[in-house]
Amino acid sequence: MASYNFSEDPKGGVGMEIIARDHNEMFNAASAALCLFMWDQDTVQEHEEIPIVWYGFDIPTTVVGLLSELLYQMDDGWVFKRFITQSLEEVDDLDERHRKKQLKISGVAYGERFDSARHRVRFPVRAVLLPRLKVRAVEEGVRLYCVLDA
Repeated sequence: MASYNFSEDPKGGVGMEIIARDHNEMFNAASAALCLFMWDQDTVQEHEEIPIVWYGFDIPTTVVGLLSELLYQMDDGWVFKRFITQSLEEVDDLDERHRKKQLKISGVAYGERFDSARHRVRFPVRAVLLPRLKVRAVEEGVRLYCVLDA
């Protein structure tokens, strides 16, 4: 089972560290940790399933993109409890802007529409920052470190 930890980042923001067995578990745990950081999870129900698809050039850009897409959806009136990866695959969808293979992550975010009478924001997050993001192999599997602009 994945673990997560939040700490003050020395350069500003909130550091989020995830230790997981593999990349799929890392994506799921990072999404759940982001939701836990932002929302009082006791108030969030899994009434809706929202399909999420994101592309990145590698694992780091894909995880930042996925977390940013979840933030976008939350800005658009959703609250989530978790995200479950259905597939993570290399795709050849090349076009004029993207001249190399990309990673495609597909999955489902579970949550509901925001209700100000029930849902309590714990800590608002404006962005997931790419510059200090690190994904590397560790004895337990894979470690993700990223900074939340919170």
